Amino acid sequence: MSDDSWRGGTRWWKPLRVILGCVLLSTGAWGQSTDAGRTEAGGLGPSGAPDAGQTVSGGLGPSAPADAGRAASAAPGSAETPDAGLSDARRVEVKLHGVSVTVTASSMLVEGREPGRYGPANLLDEDPGTLWAEGAKGSGAGEWVELSFPPDTPVHSFLVTPGNPKSAKLYKANARPRKARLELKLAEGRKLDYVLDFPRDFPAGGAIYVDYARQFAVKSARLTVLTVWPGSRYRDLCLGGFVPVFRGPPDRSRPTFLGTGSELAPTLAMFMRSPSLVYGLLPPEISGVPARLRAYSRVPHNGPLPPPEEEFNMHHVTGGWSRFSEDLAGNAAAAGSQSELFRLVPAPGGKGYVFDPSAPPERPDSYSNFRVHWARVEDGWYVVGVDVLYREQTADD
Repeated sequence: MSDDSWRGGTRWWKPLRVILGCVLLSTGAWGQSTDAGRTEAGGLGPSGAPDAGQTVSGGLGPSAPADAGRAASAAPGSAETPDAGLSDARRVEVKLHGVSVTVTASSMLVEGREPGRYGPANLLDEDPGTLWAEGAKGSGAGEWVELSFPPDTPVHSFLVTPGNPKSAKLYKANARPRKARLELKLAEGRKLDYVLDFPRDFPAGGAIYVDYARQFAVKSARLTVLTVWPGSRYRDLCLGGFVPVFRGPPDRSRPTFLGTGSELAPTLAMFMRSPSLVYGLLPPEISGVPARLRAYSRVPHNGPLPPPEEEFNMHHVTGGWSRFSEDLAGNAAAAGSQSELFRLVPAPGGKGYVFDPSAPPERPDSYSNFRVHWARVEDGWYVVGVDVLYREQTADD
């Protein structure tokens, strides 16, 4: 064969080599590792309902496809560029009571079949079945979510729910914040920080209510995980809620909050703004659900409560309530001046919630403790019980 015939052979080989190279690149078989994702198990549940027993695709289990693993491992600012779907899911705009809120996360867990399933948009609802899960390597410490608001948005408070609140089993199975910092950037260049502590026994479905209640508009709110309680089965860190409360237009000089009644966070804000008017938050009498006021002098730190020293149904109060309303308002104000952090935990039996100061009074004369019991009645949240005028017993009692 002449040299010309040999050179002519390269004319068909070069195009074929290019075609084969493109095919290999497109299938990930050339120059691409199939183990780009994390190898730790970290499933949050099957489609539609989280379940600690399932291994989620996205590089987190043996059955995860390589493409899903690469998407899950892409961290912000890394050399690997995430696809458009992941980028959009990590930074989304959500309408909450008509207010545009931009929600951004440092990372997110990607489930192969539903890429946005654990996205940060889930943080703005009060649904315990939805959550944000970080998608970075490591324990989750240093991961963050941020809410950005339009100028002059009247943000009043925040409700932060740690972990996977779907059930106690899932709450323990996945990692959750142990300590977090809430950083508020305010108008006129001001800043404000809170440190939120979630002790090991902080219950599944519980939350911390941050009673910001200032007139300076909040430009953004960033929640950064500082330390972590590891999950018993999975390393993925979860956050169940990061809900802002917005003030509405005043009604006859009284404040209002968008979503009051239908959602719990703004209804808590309504109570904290006017505790003495709690009777306006009682369930309708026609519902047949009582609202009990119980007065104690002391209660144990743990364990069952003793019988109250006084008790009555606030629906049928005549003159008795006036003896307690002023004290309740004063005690709520004093608790707020000691700490702007309050605790919301599931009520015994899982029906409703109990709301109280996150810490006891610093001194015996600081204020008397109080607890407010909330329940879902028909289509709204209502006060179904108030415990007042007590202090917790200590080892010295």
